[in-house]
Amino acid sequence: MRKSDYAEGKTLRERERLGQIAAIFSRHGLRSMAAWLGIGVDREGELEDARPEALVAVIRDLGPVAVKFGQILAMRSDLLGPEWIRALATLQDRVPSLPFEQIRPLVEDALGNSLDDCFASFDPEPIAAASIAQVHTATLLSGERVIVKVRRPGIERTVDADLRLLRRLARTLEQRLPEIARLKPDELLRYFAESLEREMDLSAEGRASDSIGAYLADQQVRTARFEWELTGHNVNVQERMEAIPATDLATARERGIDLTVVSRRYARAVLRMIVFNGQFHADPHPGNVLIYPDGTIAFIDFGAVGTLLPRRREELVRLGLAIAAEDPAGVVDVLIIWAGDPQVDRTRLEFEVASLIDEFRNIVLEQIDLTRIFAQVFGLLRDFRLALPPDLALVLRTLLTAEGFVRRIDPGFDIGSELAPIARELIAQRTSPARLAQEGRKLLAAFGRATLSAPDLLGQVEKLARTGSIPITLDESSLQRLEPRATPMALSDLPLISASLIVAAAILTDGHPKTAVLSLAAAVALFLARTLKMMR
Repeated sequence: MRKSDYAEGKTLRERERLGQIAAIFSRHGLRSMAAWLGIGVDREGELEDARPEALVAVIRDLGPVAVKFGQILAMRSDLLGPEWIRALATLQDRVPSLPFEQIRPLVEDALGNSLDDCFASFDPEPIAAASIAQVHTATLLSGERVIVKVRRPGIERTVDADLRLLRRLARTLEQRLPEIARLKPDELLRYFAESLEREMDLSAEGRASDSIGAYLADQQVRTARFEWELTGHNVNVQERMEAIPATDLATARERGIDLTVVSRRYARAVLRMIVFNGQFHADPHPGNVLIYPDGTIAFIDFGAVGTLLPRRREELVRLGLAIAAEDPAGVVDVLIIWAGDPQVDRTRLEFEVASLIDEFRNIVLEQIDLTRIFAQVFGLLRDFRLALPPDLALVLRTLLTAEGFVRRIDPGFDIGSELAPIARELIAQRTSPARLAQEGRKLLAAFGRATLSAPDLLGQVEKLARTGSIPITLDESSLQRLEPRATPMALSDLPLISASLIVAAAILTDGHPKTAVLSLAAAVALFLARTLKMMR
């Protein structure tokens, strides 16, 4: 047996975990893949085909951290093809519940009191169990019915150990498959770790619920109220909202609820959270939505929350304006910024974007199919090896989830009726006196910086007028940029460079002899400098 790339110098626990992982790969017929990744034994033969179903089965058996990471990947259609997305989308974060005998001391330790001192009743049977926490119902001493969410014991140690292994695995993949670098595994894992950290702090759910609930309060959208005296890192206690689950549309119809109004209210809430609030419920599927008899809706379970910083929202606005103006170059500018400015065939990318814009040009707003549009955009990103930042991938996943839910409630939903007023408000916001004043302050600051530089600039202009000469500085680093990276510059290349400068000078000076002579002097100086360097 070969020593693993990871096992040497690691703790016994990590060695044991690596052995478990290798056994799981082997059980699903991927033994040589485990060896290839450095977490198994040597084996002769070719690497097995990476079948999505087999790897998803491996992920399920690896446990909660792997499952949650798979769920993150399931929203990355810009990185993975449709067959992978379909397979990963089947991953569910469900685990067996812990017995009440283990849960009770955890709750009492977190509250600093016995259950009898805090609750009139506490149901020992959980209503849900996931990898991070399980959920019970209870009644406060006041008679209010509540939900109690309890974090599972030892989860931090499990998450920490598996995240370390994931990072090492990502480094191995980058070394063995250079194209993996396009997936930006470090950025993806950092985002994943931050998301897990927020989810494990059960008080963070309460803060998000309060904050987003305050923003949506005037739109007939509710969120749960938390009992902050009983809520902390390991336990949260929140209002039990008594309403119809959005998964039960038949009951909602039987009770005469206007689902058209519900769909409009839901869509407006999701769009406004993203565009204006910047903090949004990142998993607004029907299981996390409740419907009240008066048509009011409620969002629950704020374990997954997205944040869109102002800079990113500005980029989204730029992208929208470029699409509306049928400006492929503007669209490509934003996509390349998001991908980290990689080398790309820009001409071909602009052509493909233009074709995509042209395809959807004559579609009226109510006929827009976001799923189809995103599928084509994601395909384009994969073809050109461009990756979205994780926060934007989460936004797009949220929009697709929302559109699927709305279409299910109201197949004839007119998304244009919701997009149009939001667009008008966005334009009004961007042209408001406060916004113009802010932009004016930025302009004034830039003007101030330019003013501070004015004396030096005026001094150079005065010197040019007095002497008729321009000082030229040729530093070594600037000259080195002219050298090909693979081989040193040949002496025969220098006349070509000098000639190029002379031609450029003739074009730029447009008949001004003095400036042309100065430009020619620069070309000669470059030629002499490079010749002397080559002779040394």
